Amino acid sequence: MAQALDMMETSAALQPPAHAPLPLEQRRDVTNDELERLALPYPAELYNGKVVYKMANPEHGLIQGNVIGALKAFLRAHPVGYVLSETNFRLWPNRERESRIPDVAFIKKDRLHQNLRRFPEMAPDLAIEIVSSDDNFNKVLGKVDAYLEQGVHIVWLIIPETREVLVCTAHNKHSVREKLAAPELLPGFELVVDEIFADLPRPERD
Repeated sequence: MAQALDMMETSAALQPPAHAPLPLEQRRDVTNDELERLALPYPAELYNGKVVYKMANPEHGLIQGNVIGALKAFLRAHPVGYVLSETNFRLWPNRERESRIPDVAFIKKDRLHQNLRRFPEMAPDLAIEIVSSDDNFNKVLGKVDAYLEQGVHIVWLIIPETREVLVCTAHNKHSVREKLAAPELLPGFELVVDEIFADLPRPERD
């Protein structure tokens, strides 16, 4: 009997208290305000209150750096706006448990007038996403459509596997393999698609 009681006490000691909070990753009620206060070490989006981390591999990082470098060089000479990386946007101002992080974003100069220490309650003018090898392409396209529905003018979806960029607007989607441009947002800017993949080995063909 004493042994049984000891086992019950040990088992009870190993159980978390009934009032113990769930780990962040298991919750479905996280809000943007809470996510801001947490200041997590990794970029994290909210999908219906669930925290989803964005974890970049070296290929992703190199591509992101190339794109940001090209945009920053252009904007230094033509200061028409701002380029941001891994910035959390409250795309839906009335949905406190939803946010999205483009890999790269561009905002026109006359639009970025909010508190720069808060998640912007707006959509960027240009959102850029890089498809990772483990991404579900249909889910990525769903994210693209969400951007467009919430006011993003153009989405560049960079596809390393085929070395192309899918240019998406509210009216169409088309593949670009030569030069990227967005004259309505970045007059005079051009980016050779091959430069996006500079320093990356070409994929092996069967």
